[in-house]
Amino acid sequence: MAISCTDIPRLPGLGSIRFRAGFQGGNRVVRWPYVAENDSIAPWVSGGELVFVTGVNRHRSEQNLKQLIREGAEQQVAGMVILTGPEFIREIPAGVIELANSLSFPLFEQPYELKMVIVTEIISNAIVQDNLMGQSVKLFLSKLINGFAETPELIHLRASQLGLSDSRPYSVMAIRLAQLSRGNDNQLQPQQLLQQRNLLEQQLGDLLKRRAIDWPVLVHQEDLLAIWPSDGETSGSLADELEQALQRLQLQHPDIALYAGVSDLQGELSQLGDAAEQARQALQFAIQHQHQRLFFYEQLGIARLFAAIPQRNMLADFCQQQLGELCFARDSNALMLKETLTQYLNLFGNQQQTAELLGVHRNTLSHRLKRIEALTSHSLKDPYTRLNLQNALLIEQILFQRHNINNPLPASSENPPL
Repeated sequence: MAISCTDIPRLPGLGSIRFRAGFQGGNRVVRWPYVAENDSIAPWVSGGELVFVTGVNRHRSEQNLKQLIREGAEQQVAGMVILTGPEFIREIPAGVIELANSLSFPLFEQPYELKMVIVTEIISNAIVQDNLMGQSVKLFLSKLINGFAETPELIHLRASQLGLSDSRPYSVMAIRLAQLSRGNDNQLQPQQLLQQRNLLEQQLGDLLKRRAIDWPVLVHQEDLLAIWPSDGETSGSLADELEQALQRLQLQHPDIALYAGVSDLQGELSQLGDAAEQARQALQFAIQHQHQRLFFYEQLGIARLFAAIPQRNMLADFCQQQLGELCFARDSNALMLKETLTQYLNLFGNQQQTAELLGVHRNTLSHRLKRIEALTSHSLKDPYTRLNLQNALLIEQILFQRHNINNPLPASSENPPL
């Protein structure tokens, strides 16, 4: 999909540009060309640029070129192109090439006689065309996720027309970011969270590119969706691959928590909507069970049966009977009590462990549990009651995720369409 560093010398008219060093970073995505005019590039780049160093307006010593390489690697630019010729930079010093190789930072050499106006036009046009094609691909895949009805044969034909190879089985991974609990003073503002998500989308796309996965990152409501192909022989290692990918992304976002859900393996692109639904259901459980940030759909167990029940009102009625006033409540106090109940049930009613996990005093936990018993009209001492409450919390999460419930269902409606 995206234009990578490896693609640059392959673009028509750019065959004289040589890829000199940092070959391991060849899959870095090029988002735009940028011509360096100052001693430092750090204040002027934001990541993804292909930086051109001409030496025309400023003398470039070996020390300065090494500085630019280090800054480029730190600022996550795509790579660097150094123009060489008899008048300015005669050749790329061996020390610069060695540094680029050590950092896996793509370094190119461009003959000075190849005009910059031509180079930047070719690269910019390629990026624009790729973006237009990418939008077509995303629109096609978004239609499939949202239930676009078409035969598998026509879906396969359309995928081929868009350059998508759909011959391998795949899983869908849904990722969502959330605030870390560090007090109100350290909470990120909504604009900062949006910037983090945009950055995460870019980094996830780069990660897919480095793994030679051509599928784009999709945005579906709050979540980012990645289509992850798997060879039949290596499907057993898919879990390890996805866990490593999530860990790598998490390291780049220390101020937020990343949660992910993964669908079962699917064989047909026509099943993309079902796969996305599975991934988002698994994601909901990853968020609910915060100690496990990556959840696989196959781990949901009985929740898969609940999710398959089409009678929405029957599930909602069960939740109402078990959770009472807490059912579907989304205010901060209700969410706190339901989180307390969830952790209490997950720890088999061990109050000491529950209090430690929640970071509250034992007396505070005891007060919350009494409040929960009053609101639900059930005793937590009864094992069958605890089982029903745990299932009710499970079903509530499924209904919130799958049906977007924000208010109690009207009593008069029976089996509304899904």
